[in-house]
Amino acid sequence: MEKQFEKTTVSEKVADFVLSARGVLLVVMIVAVVAVAAFGTVTAVSVKASEKGLADIDSISYVMTKDSASLSDDELKARGDSALAALGKYTSKGGVVGVRANMLAAEIYFDQKDYDNASKAWTKAAEKGKKSYTAPLSYFNAAVAYEENGKTEEAEKAYRAVISYKDFDQIAHAKFSLARLLETKGSKDEAVAVYTELFNSLPDDAWAKLAKSRLLVLEGNE
Repeated sequence: MEKQFEKTTVSEKVADFVLSARGVLLVVMIVAVVAVAAFGTVTAVSVKASEKGLADIDSISYVMTKDSASLSDDELKARGDSALAALGKYTSKGGVVGVRANMLAAEIYFDQKDYDNASKAWTKAAEKGKKSYTAPLSYFNAAVAYEENGKTEEAEKAYRAVISYKDFDQIAHAKFSLARLLETKGSKDEAVAVYTELFNSLPDDAWAKLAKSRLLVLEGNE
């Protein structure tokens, strides 16, 4: 009988707690529902914002390139500057919008021979989309711009970033470029190591065959 009383008491206490706390439980449930709804809303808003951002960037690109073949150098420069100004509000954004905006800005800077800003923009594009297929391409272009600007250390770092992406379809080109850069800066042993690795891993690739020719030259010099 005592045990039955204890069970009843516990049961009553639980019931009393639920009744007394129903307001709190209701708030928790409401908060959970609102949170789920808010997540869905934020996700939808984020997708729409990305779509709008990409559409705006495409529009900027279209306006810049429309009938550009007939323009003078000064007119092309003016269009490029106008496009860069319009891209300004997108280059600081994250995700695909930030990646695309920085890539387009980098292309414009490079065409204008502003290699400093081109390398910065391509690096930003790579960093904003590190897991994207555009990352190794952006790092590669950044390396080229760094070389054009005489910044060999930064170029080397960018080339090494490229070859860390094992599935990049231009990895042989990147490895050859890295080895060439190492060779020109006097790091002969490192250059030989990269050339050798390239040829051994991709012997039928055109860049690997060029690497083999450089090895023959370097070995001949020895």
